[in-house]
Amino acid sequence: MRRLSKSAYGEVYHQGSNQGFVVTPQGVLAVDTPERPIQAVKWREKIIDGFGPIRHLVNPHHHGDHIAGNFYFPGVEVIGHELLLPLYDVTVNAWYSPARLERMKQIDPDSVWLVNHPASPPNPPTRLYRDRLDLVLGDVRIEILHFPGHTPEETHVYLPDERVMFTGDNIFYQSKIYLQDCDPWQQIESIRRMESYDVEVFVPGHGEYFFDKRYLQEEITIIESWISFVEGLVKQGLSLEEALKDPVPADVDPYAPGQGRVDASPRINDINVRNLYRRVKERESAVGV
Repeated sequence: MRRLSKSAYGEVYHQGSNQGFVVTPQGVLAVDTPERPIQAVKWREKIIDGFGPIRHLVNPHHHGDHIAGNFYFPGVEVIGHELLLPLYDVTVNAWYSPARLERMKQIDPDSVWLVNHPASPPNPPTRLYRDRLDLVLGDVRIEILHFPGHTPEETHVYLPDERVMFTGDNIFYQSKIYLQDCDPWQQIESIRRMESYDVEVFVPGHGEYFFDKRYLQEEITIIESWISFVEGLVKQGLSLEEALKDPVPADVDPYAPGQGRVDASPRINDINVRNLYRRVKERESAVGV
């Protein structure tokens, strides 16, 4: 865990994704939750023990590595974009499916007893916003902002007075990028929009903290490389099944998967191509290509 500013802290070494929190005179606002139940419980207790009660929890989007830990923050108000709520039950039911629980016995046995525990009921977002939600907790200003891209509901948390931004999964800092649900052109627009904010410390959804806005352009370049690769497959007239067999060149995304996903590259390539193939075809149809 690292202190990032007067009020903000971050953690980038949990399995799955990053988390953070903001300490205020009116309690703690947490950003994201660990995906593994045992890590979520330990993270919760670390925050409470060191910084006081957790009053709010912001979910950046609906993917399981970001919301599966909600169960272990009982009684905490969960904040999310209005598009997230309909996806909550579907995601957590799949995340804790019988097949996944069997796999968890092998890869995360310490967490199994916590799943479906009566003390940890579902905890979906109850405070929803559309474009932005401004909070003033004591002397700490927090802006909860809609930055659609990685998902339609993608949410950033920005501390304007402390120049810290939690970016959700719009940014994978030097970590192989997941594009399975994104509108890639919208994600590029959101990243460019980030450039207009006064930020000293970025906390990405995955990867290390970063302090140089120049990485935003590198992320755009990686997304554009993915788009270009898939556009090439479509222009060749390949079906989706044929496109999925085409090897993804190493220079499309130079980074390896992080945070416990060491063997995930083939799966990431598959889901990225599936989504981008559909998006490219839809875009071509819309413009009459």
